[in-house]
Amino acid sequence: MDLSDNQIVTAVRDGEKESFAVLVERYDTVVYNLMRRYSHSSDDAADMTREVFCRVYEKLGRYRKQTSFFAWLYTLALNYARDWKKKEYSQQRKLARYAEEVKMESPEIRHDPERRQETQRMMLALEGLEEDRRELLILRYRHERSIRELAEIFKVSESAVKMRIQRSLGELQNLLGEK
Repeated sequence: MDLSDNQIVTAVRDGEKESFAVLVERYDTVVYNLMRRYSHSSDDAADMTREVFCRVYEKLGRYRKQTSFFAWLYTLALNYARDWKKKEYSQQRKLARYAEEVKMESPEIRHDPERRQETQRMMLALEGLEEDRRELLILRYRHERSIRELAEIFKVSESAVKMRIQRSLGELQNLLGEK
């Protein structure tokens, strides 16, 4: 039987510290991918992911069950990534590591030149969006997160999320030259 995030958080708070590993395992890939998008480096993303989970563990006492755990975790991770970017980000690193990002895609994409080119084009277009808009689209369509969760993460109303998604998709179409 899979335990809910809230059940695991309660167990960790009650002293079952080893239960935290379940949360790490459950969300490690999502956090890593977010850090990778910000750092454009596997090594930096791995370090950043570890740091995020250390912070999550330290701040677990502040988590309130009215918010989904994923939304709380992702908000914390997003804030960490933004802070990191302000300190470490440089345009040269971004360009130098862009090719490495494509290598991390699925095997189907790596071995299909047309899909690889389409993926590269989409990644470049996504990079052209503001950070919030890019994350909103990735969370909604790649990670299939609900409008409600997105509203919690970005601290806006559900209708604002819907409007931002619509505008972001329009902007993405413009960047891709599809309008």
